[in-house]
Amino acid sequence: MEKIGVFYGTTSGKTEAIADEIDFNLRKIDHEIFNVADGIGEIENYKNLILVTPTYGVGELQRDWESHRSELENMDFTGKKIALVGLGNQFTFGESFVEGMRKLYDIVTARGGEIIGMTSNEGYLYKESEAVIGDKFVGLALDENNQDDETPDRVFAWIKEITKEFY
Repeated sequence: MEKIGVFYGTTSGKTEAIADEIDFNLRKIDHEIFNVADGIGEIENYKNLILVTPTYGVGELQRDWESHRSELENMDFTGKKIALVGLGNQFTFGESFVEGMRKLYDIVTARGGEIIGMTSNEGYLYKESEAVIGDKFVGLALDENNQDDETPDRVFAWIKEITKEFY
């Protein structure tokens, strides 16, 4: 398997904690972690990517991701496998739960990327979400405000599945 690039944006620190959890679960696999506040140029050097974002406002990308949006929209994701992680609050923002993840999905798929790691929407109590296609989230959905006790098991199971799909 080729090295995995993990890219995250964080404002409150919760997404950084998820990046740490991903790091822990990838400890036996070659990977590197990047905070997008420092730039996203390294994305081009990886065929296997994990992109992690919280959702802000009503379904918006986190500000560090947003500040690099035009650069991201000009990258070629052809031949890359991308797994997404979205954080959100399914009760307070139940009408736009983890939609920041959908923003990343739309960008990378429009530029040729292959999405892996879609997950079931069962076990969540949100009202609606553009991050759901059919009955699956476009990646791993996490709610650190209301279901943080489920995060370690969700991340562990998801990492186990996506690593089978990476090159």
